[in-house]
Order: sequence, then C-alpha cells, then structure tokens
Amino acid sequence: MTLEQLKTLVTLMRGDMNSLAVQSAKLVLVDGLSQTETATKLGTRTNTVNNGVKRYSEANEEIKKVYFIDN
Repeated sequence: MTLEQLKTLVTLMRGDMNSLAVQSAKLVLVDGLSQTETATKLGTRTNTVNNGVKRYSEANEEIKKVYFIDN
C-alpha cells in the first residue's frame, strides 16, 4: 500500500492520521515494519497494532475488489 492510498482510506473512513491505528497501519503496510517492531516503536501491544493494520488492510482489499484491481 502506498502512503497516498492509506491517506485516502483514512479520509473515506473518517479516521485520524495521528491515531494509533493509522500510525500502525502506516508503519506496517507502507513502511514494511513487522507488527512486533511497530508495537515496540509505538510503545503499544502487538494486538493493538494488529487491529489497526487489519482495519485498513481489509478496507483496501474491499476497494480493490469493487474496482477489479488485482494487486
């Protein structure tokens, strides 16, 4: 996922770029860190990181399905 795609999802989902969920999604989905590395960097639990990553990656997959995007 690109940063532009994540920002678009955040806007559509009325999220906050400063939230822990979005920060987690950015570090994992955009920057390529592991969820464990992200949890350590953000000072939170891996489960919390997983929730944010899951929310934004699932939204991304739904949009790709609707627009017939394979990647």
